[in-house]
Amino acid sequence: MNQTTVEQINNDVGALIDAWCARRAINLLRVILANYPILNNLTDDWAAIASSLKTIRVQHSQDLEPSEMETVIKLQRLAESVVYR
Repeated sequence: MNQTTVEQINNDVGALIDAWCARRAINLLRVILANYPILNNLTDDWAAIASSLKTIRVQHSQDLEPSEMETVIKLQRLAESVVYR
């Protein structure tokens, strides 16, 4: 994965976290912050963030805005592509 893609993922996750902080979406924050930020760029870290995004998508979809759901799905796919390439 190139540096530009990693930066875009970090920007997108950061934007989600900012939005969730602003509306105090504690459950969403609890799930994502357990595995973010990605510190060493190893596949284990990417698998953990993909798992967190999947948990948010499946178990907390009612707490997401429609645009956030699209972003979560996109980020989950990107993270899984790193793990399962």
